[in-house]
Amino acid sequence: MSIIGKIKIISSSTLELLREDPLLVAAFFDAQWWSESGEKINQEAKARFVNLPSPQDLGWLIPASPLQWENSYDWQALEEQFLAEWETAELDLHKYWPEITFLLAGYVPGYVTSEWTVPELNVDNKYEKEFLPFLLIENSAWDGLPLVNAFGAGAELAYSRDYGAVRYLVSSEVEQIFDGLLKLSPKGYRKRFIRESKKPGPLPWIDWSEEEMLYWMTDYYREIVAYYRNAVSQHKTLLLYLT
Repeated sequence: MSIIGKIKIISSSTLELLREDPLLVAAFFDAQWWSESGEKINQEAKARFVNLPSPQDLGWLIPASPLQWENSYDWQALEEQFLAEWETAELDLHKYWPEITFLLAGYVPGYVTSEWTVPELNVDNKYEKEFLPFLLIENSAWDGLPLVNAFGAGAELAYSRDYGAVRYLVSSEVEQIFDGLLKLSPKGYRKRFIRESKKPGPLPWIDWSEEEMLYWMTDYYREIVAYYRNAVSQHKTLLLYLT
């Protein structure tokens, strides 16, 4: 099964809740299923949320965590807030998030110290994160175009999903990355793809021989730009994660 990359628009108020109380993160992700009533998975997710105010230790929401509830909530209001957040769907990057990150930001997630990292991004060999933490590097030495870490950036919430921590970008960071995406432009993005594809030993994680790959990657770029534009226009924040 492929690892899928996703981006989710949320409000600043919801992000603040998730930052302050990581035990709410599981309930937030469960909320995406509540609107489709009748399915067993939705009933189970709903039941989990209804039981959250219990005074017992709910550390099971975060494996091996001793955390307990320290805050009291208006659970009905919180349920409505989370449901409203899922009226805006996730942006699904499918299995192509490594290729997208390379073409946007100049490195392959998980291989940030290898030959496939742009020299100006080289980091200490002790760096063990999947992604590099920068937001934007303008006028890169790679090709003079911006390096835009649109999927790899973000601070970590104290909560992990299937494949690592859930990360987030505050509204000012979303705006900065969006500006970088616009400066890169579809033309610059396609130019970068074509130049890399013609190298004697191109990145092996991209099937450069696939005739449709350039169009697929450009479509993903446009979808990311549109999703960021939506977030910026509403002064929203973003979650970034793997499932």
